[in-house]
Amino acid sequence: MEIVIESYAAVGVSGSATSGVAQVWLPPGYTLTCGGAYDLGRGPANTLTSCYPIRNPQGDYNGWAAAGCEPFPLAVYAIGIKVTRGGMPVRVEQKVFCATSARVSEPGVSARLGAGWIGTGGGAQDNCAGAAGSNVLTASFPLIGPDGKICGWSVSGKDPQEEAQARVTAFVIGIRGADGIALDASIVLNSSMMTGFPSAMVKAPRGSAVVAGGGALRAAAGQGQMLSASCPVINGRDGRLTGWYAARKVMHAAPTGAITTYGVLLEAA
Repeated sequence: MEIVIESYAAVGVSGSATSGVAQVWLPPGYTLTCGGAYDLGRGPANTLTSCYPIRNPQGDYNGWAAAGCEPFPLAVYAIGIKVTRGGMPVRVEQKVFCATSARVSEPGVSARLGAGWIGTGGGAQDNCAGAAGSNVLTASFPLIGPDGKICGWSVSGKDPQEEAQARVTAFVIGIRGADGIALDASIVLNSSMMTGFPSAMVKAPRGSAVVAGGGALRAAAGQGQMLSASCPVINGRDGRLTGWYAARKVMHAAPTGAITTYGVLLEAA
């Protein structure tokens, strides 16, 4: 029987990134695989402070939250999949692994995926001890194992002005098929040139219908870059996920940098 993986992106837009954390939830029947956010402000200060999975009242991770450090509109995305075999739904198991850093001025931490799970995406939550939203994300990206698969997620942050201390929490999402269905993931990536405002988009190869998640990697040394977008590319005609986009901004007087954007494709057997 034919096995079909259907992806879906729930999208929400907040009026102001500093009015609180923006949230969006998947509809019933979809398993959360990743999420993203895009700070829609066009000034030099629009950056993300958090972009991470959230639980519903039943304790299941099926939503996404994000926050920014300036009062700009913020788009947040929750990405999920639905698997069917011969038209009948197939259960997909999911588990979220997380790790939290010590409280320091430039926090960073990595969460590792458990054995037997297929990594699809991840996120970062800032827990700043200073002024609200003063610590921004500088990195949120997948860790790739020797087999070329996601084995964890790494995040870092920094207060761009006051050196306030903070903790950051890294999340990595793992899934696996049930009912005799085996899932596998492959990664596509694309890197930008060195610039003060690096951005890069990766597209799914022709014939690949599902982009389950993605992330952004700081490609230059140092903590001078701030994350402003890590989000799916959605076909405006049919709503399909066709790629992933990520962007950064470089702090004043910092060296230019580059960014690598990852897309995660899923297939079933």
